[in-house]
Amino acid sequence: MELRRALTIFRLQKRIPIESLNSIFRELVKKYHPDKVREHPGWAHERMSEINDAYETLAEWLSHPPEEKKTAPTVKEARENPVRTDEELFRRETPAVSSVDRNIFYPVFNSFLNGLGVYYQYGLDNPAYRAEGVRRFRYREAFRTIQKARDKLEVYSKMKRHPVFLAASRFSRLTAAEIELGEPEYKERMKYRKFDDRFRLARRSFDDAIKEIFFPELIPKHLTGRAVSGIYACYTSFVLYLTVFTEGERRNAAILMTARYDALMDLLELRNNGILEF
Repeated sequence: MELRRALTIFRLQKRIPIESLNSIFRELVKKYHPDKVREHPGWAHERMSEINDAYETLAEWLSHPPEEKKTAPTVKEARENPVRTDEELFRRETPAVSSVDRNIFYPVFNSFLNGLGVYYQYGLDNPAYRAEGVRRFRYREAFRTIQKARDKLEVYSKMKRHPVFLAASRFSRLTAAEIELGEPEYKERMKYRKFDDRFRLARRSFDDAIKEIFFPELIPKHLTGRAVSGIYACYTSFVLYLTVFTEGERRNAAILMTARYDALMDLLELRNNGILEF
């Protein structure tokens, strides 16, 4: 596994003692082990495989701290034995998308974004529109566009295995699943109303952040930056919901939203490193 991906999974921004890494690993296992997520064994297995691979990558990285050179290398030494700092390693770990793959990826990814943009106008922002003539057609067409792009990205991700294809495929798959989830009516609503309301608000705020990231033209100027600045608060609400409910539909929804947050972070990381454009 790439070092940058492993750091993202463990949410590390610098080197830590191996004991701390082990502690984080145990917490992740408690959270994502298939025995804890019995409703989604496939997803849990995939997540645990990622966690195990990330742990091995980080353990190997931490066991070999970067060497400090006491004197500056000559030009010849630098060419023959280039020193790679952690920062350089992070920058180079993920290769750029080839021109051929770009011509395959971006038409499909942009099609997904086009569908998502229309959905935000005719589905999420105006739910009542879904039952009205032409607007209902626009909503359904938007969702079909999202589904078609999702299916193509899934096929390409299995062929290419490049982080850009994998990240986009995962995000599109989880986005379609979240749209299909809709606004479920849970049992014992009065008993858990406080948690349900917070989770519902976090879902809406998270979509507002996504809309601001991908479609800034849809955001009024005086609201620019507000949704994105609160995106981590959405994540904490998803995790709280996941912690409170150990089974049932509420937990399934929490797993979905937590995974969608992680998928968005992967896309943003690729963009910030100049590998993905949107």
